[in-house]
Amino acid sequence: MKFSRIRLWTFRISLGLLAACSLPSSTKQAVLLYNEHSGITSLDPLYARNLANIWAVQWTYEGLTKLNSDNKIVPCLADAWVCDSTGKVWTISLRKGVFFHPNPDLIVGYQLNSRDVVLSLDRAQNHPFSAWILEGLDTLISNGDFEIELHFSRSVPDLPALLSIPALSILPAPLLESKPVEYWRTIACGTGMFRLQTWVEGEKMILPRFESYWNNTGITSKGIPIQGIAIQFVKEIQSAKLDFLRGSLAFLQGADPQVNDELRMLAQQPSASFRVVQGDFLNTEYLGFNLQGKHPACGSAALRKSLAAFLDVSKILKEVRSGMGQDAEGRFCPLSLVEVGAKPNELQGQDQRATALAWLKRAGYNHPREVPPLVLHTDPAYAYFCSALIYPWASEGFRVRLEVLERSTLKSMVAKGQLDFFRASWIADYPSASNVLGIFHSNRIPPNGPNYSFFKNDTLDQACEVLSKSTETEKQREAIEQIESLLSHHAPVIPLYFDAYLRFERKEFQGLTSNVLNQLDARNAVVVQGE
Repeated sequence: MKFSRIRLWTFRISLGLLAACSLPSSTKQAVLLYNEHSGITSLDPLYARNLANIWAVQWTYEGLTKLNSDNKIVPCLADAWVCDSTGKVWTISLRKGVFFHPNPDLIVGYQLNSRDVVLSLDRAQNHPFSAWILEGLDTLISNGDFEIELHFSRSVPDLPALLSIPALSILPAPLLESKPVEYWRTIACGTGMFRLQTWVEGEKMILPRFESYWNNTGITSKGIPIQGIAIQFVKEIQSAKLDFLRGSLAFLQGADPQVNDELRMLAQQPSASFRVVQGDFLNTEYLGFNLQGKHPACGSAALRKSLAAFLDVSKILKEVRSGMGQDAEGRFCPLSLVEVGAKPNELQGQDQRATALAWLKRAGYNHPREVPPLVLHTDPAYAYFCSALIYPWASEGFRVRLEVLERSTLKSMVAKGQLDFFRASWIADYPSASNVLGIFHSNRIPPNGPNYSFFKNDTLDQACEVLSKSTETEKQREAIEQIESLLSHHAPVIPLYFDAYLRFERKEFQGLTSNVLNQLDARNAVVVQGE
């Protein structure tokens, strides 16, 4: 593709989508336009709990630390940090010269200071979704304009990683003091590289580059630097695919197995205008049971184990997801977060069907058809995969059907304990076994967290405490294996697979990077000449 075509293509996107929203219309400015089929529900960092919201928040906000594309925790709004010998007292120095995005209710050129950090962290600590992050924080002190101290009741070795969680993004203190909670759902005022200009829910979101961004250090790659992010909200994935193939989208997330397969094949052609980008994603997909529910499976671990043993997840992944993802084999924590070789789950055996039938008999049933009808709830994005999941159960005689709910409805009903059986996922907040397995702690039962199975076990709680506090590899390994063993024994969930991210990028765009949490970094993204 000639450079003149790139400029024309960029101009058409910019003019069509951006001029109407008052973005700069220079033909030399590039826009990273993508489709978010699942929609964005909130720009409040406290509600950055799914990938769509996380991406929107990460474009506009920043935390004290961040996980970079090398999967290392690095400074962001914090310039440096140090803890005392007990691991309980942390002193954090803040970066100077950091500007917040313009806002009518902020003074012009408002800069980051310790009060912004104190109020932002205090807000997160007092919200049920994020209180767990700073659990044990007794005192938060401001030492002048650019230093804070955090005093914990226990050792917190993972604090730098915890501070990278989107919920702990920093907001300006004057707005936190004057605006209601609802204000932050539709307004973004952070320090990120891109600022919110327009959001028409269900249609588009426009985020031009923030000219006063503190980390505008210059892009080394040749090409036109990205000058804005544009997001469209087309639910039909086939329509989004056509937009991508026409050149309207800079990249397309791998969301539909059939679309993925088609684009993979096209990308292999010598004349392909896009490439395939894939990597590990710390996301565990699972089926959850509400242990307080009414269906017999909610009260019988043996029945839940029987259902799990009837599944051949590896086969389903191969047939439905082109092999994308790794069979969890009954474990919940991704193996990349386990320091030593993991032990197999007790449900894994040579004859899975015989195992499944044995568990079924232990549950009090001689045949699957004797089990009362069971409904698996999911959202539209996973309907195809879940249809493949229930097929082997139906083939054996289980009376199982699929019910598809809108994502927001599904999440709300799961959190309220209104569904007995559901598909869910856990995206790690940072690369840590403690963060993944800790969701089963009893203090994470809704509304205080994502323990959607309402699972309680004192021994597991104690193991989670050891895992979160200890820095010794052997103690961590023992705690991980104990938690996995307890989850295997009680079976509150059926772990399915450890995910991978898949992205199709047009070759004109280079420098877009991601990490194991599938968080994107566009700071060094450019449109390259001659591609």
